[in-house]
Amino acid sequence: MPASTVNGTRKVSVLLVGKGPHFFAFIHTHLETVGCQCYFAESHKEIGDVLSHTKLDIVLSLSSHQTLFELILRLAGLRVSMFHMLPVEEGCWWLPVIRNGERCLGAPAFRSSEFGCVLVDLVKSIIAGEKSPSAT
Repeated sequence: MPASTVNGTRKVSVLLVGKGPHFFAFIHTHLETVGCQCYFAESHKEIGDVLSHTKLDIVLSLSSHQTLFELILRLAGLRVSMFHMLPVEEGCWWLPVIRNGERCLGAPAFRSSEFGCVLVDLVKSIIAGEKSPSAT
């Protein structure tokens, strides 16, 4: 399935990995507002199904550490950016895991209050990169 477009601009494809779409309610609407097409996956099979028909741009994970490392291996070599949410006592931190296809685990994390801006900037840069002549 090709990525959908709006006004000739390809929507940014985002895979949300966790225990169900309701866990992403806090971010799903915001992502679609800024030009994203969201996909959801709970299992390895569902992740494989999405990867088989979609060129992903961003992956957001709420999954367990074991699943996280399996997901990193599965995304190896793809030009994707991935973040993993780590719950803490008050709120959460978003850990950068892969940036433009390169592993970056260990890079500084983002507070939940900062992460919305980080995502919007990432989406804008993906869209701008597709519009620039050097990106083709």
